[in-house]
This record gives sequence, structure tokens and C-alpha cells, in this order.
Amino acid sequence: MTEPGIIFKEIHKYSKHAFELQENIGRIPRQIKAQKTRIERMEKEFKDFQDHLKKLKVSIHEKEVSLKELNTKVAKLQKQQNEASDNKAYDALKIEIGTTKAEISKVEDEILFAITEQEEKTAALPEQEKLLKAAKVEAAAIEKNSTDRKAELEKQLTETNALLKAAESQLSAEHLPKYLRIVQSFKHEALSPLEGKTCSSCATEITSQMMNEVRSYLFVACKSCNRLLYLSEQEERVFKESEAADEA
Repeated sequence: MTEPGIIFKEIHKYSKHAFELQENIGRIPRQIKAQKTRIERMEKEFKDFQDHLKKLKVSIHEKEVSLKELNTKVAKLQKQQNEASDNKAYDALKIEIGTTKAEISKVEDEILFAITEQEEKTAALPEQEKLLKAAKVEAAAIEKNSTDRKAELEKQLTETNALLKAAESQLSAEHLPKYLRIVQSFKHEALSPLEGKTCSSCATEITSQMMNEVRSYLFVACKSCNRLLYLSEQEERVFKESEAADEA
């Protein structure tokens, strides 16, 4: 029967990898949703752009109608002024003509401004449409790549979980129940490699007796955080080199 400490290293490798794969798989739907949200936003902006152009066209038409009415009004007032029978009526019509002409000037400026804006936005419309189409193509490619990647990651996850189960099955009937309880509490963080004599999860230094047990690959849990301890590759190499030096 393989010693627990040796099995722990394999279990931790596969459980961490399985967790990372699951995290990557979980991000993919969010990435796809983000692309869809981006396209929806761009579509709305493009529609708003088109709607604004339509409103500009309507506004220009309405102002041109208003301008025509004002010019007609001025002509009518001027005629009345020419036919005025007294100075008071003449002066009143003069004031009204001045006010109407000022309004005509304002409307003409508004029409000019609106026409300029309409021309600028009409010229920009093809580029806006081009950007939207390019974004849709890009989003479709990202979604396809993401879907393909998701399938590949799910395949890797299945394989990794199978390796994890195989490694866990090597634990003895004596150790398996406690291992399962710890895994239930900490999931993929149920195991912790040592850094020197310190648990890498909680930074607690273990006793010399516990260190000897870990080096013997026994079933050892950290007294502080209750995670299962094992020698990291570096610590195992240092320990073996030390043993070889002692034998020499």
C-alpha cells in the first residue's frame, strides 16, 4: 500500500488542476455573455444614431416650414406697414417685423446647424455600421472559440477527475473517512505542502515529531488548520539530499 504522504502529493496536484479547469469553464459563459452585451450595446448605439438622423431630418423639415411661414408673415406685415394710415400703426408693425426677422435669423441658424450635423452624421454612418459588423464577426468567432475551448476543458476535467479518484482510491480504509471529511471542509485546499517546517496554508510551524512523520509519508494533519500535510518537491529533494549526505 502506497504511503498517504505520497498519495497526498498526487491528490493535491489533480484537485488543484480540476479546480482551475472548473474555474476556467465557469468563466466561459460569462465571457460569451459579455460579448453579447457588448454587441447589444453597440446595436442600440447604432439604432440611436440612425434615430437621431431621422429626428434631425424631421426637425429640419419642421424648421423649414416654420421659416417659410415666418417669411410669409414678414411679407404680410410689410404690406400692412406700407398701407398703414398713421405713424402709431406703422411703428407697431415695424417692431413686429423686426421681432419676426430676428426669429427668422434664429431659425435659419438652427437649420444651418442641423444640416451641418446631419451631413456629419450621415458621413459617419457607414463607418458606424462597419464597426458594428466587425464587432459581430469578432463576437461570433470568440463565442465559437470559447465553445470549443469549453468542450476541451470539460474533457480535461473529466480526465483529471478520473485521475483524482484513482489517487484517492489508494488511500486505506483507515485514512479515507478522515480525508473525505477534510476535503468536504476545504475542497481543493484540503492539502498543504510544507515550506521548511511551516504549513503553507496557515503559516504555522509544525513540531519536529510531525516533521519526521511527514518525511515518512504518514497521514499528518496540521494542528492549526487541519489540512493534510505533505512534502513539496523542493522539501523532498532537500530531505533526500540530506539523507544521502548523512549516509556518505
